[in-house]
Amino acid sequence: MQGDRRVSTRPRSAFVLALFGVLLVGAAGCGGNKKSAATTTTTAAADSLFSGVEPGATFADARTAIRGLYAQHPEIRNFVYQDVYYTPSSRDQVLSVCRHGGPTTNARERETSRVFGCAPLIFFFYSFGKRKHVAASTDAARALYVYAARIPGPYNAQPQLTSLLRSWGVR
Repeated sequence: MQGDRRVSTRPRSAFVLALFGVLLVGAAGCGGNKKSAATTTTTAAADSLFSGVEPGATFADARTAIRGLYAQHPEIRNFVYQDVYYTPSSRDQVLSVCRHGGPTTNARERETSRVFGCAPLIFFFYSFGKRKHVAASTDAARALYVYAARIPGPYNAQPQLTSLLRSWGVR
């Protein structure tokens, strides 16, 4: 952060960022890969966001990791990356979209809004973890990724979520 410049993240701004992910996936489409009973494994490096988490991470696991991160590393509240920071309030609003989805009744659109509502937070926690060398932040991002990649719905969201995060520089 430079000088006293603070970027205000109003709750609405966090929601808009989450919806950006939804629009992005709408353009790319979430279709194609029907979910199968088989689980996929990655061969990524051990320090990759895409490996190293229990395959059954739940929303409660991710939320616990995130709340612990904010409690143990209060400097995250002042961490600004790409003009965004998350207060506990704005973070919780985005987590709500991640958990419940946006205002739609269509199963495919709801799955998409949930999955891609999680993406900005995953990216933010990953970025804080890598730039500030806070393993707990990377772990929280990983737990949220595992949860989001397995959100139930008509399609397998993991390939699109992984592709989006990789396009943002997540490894």
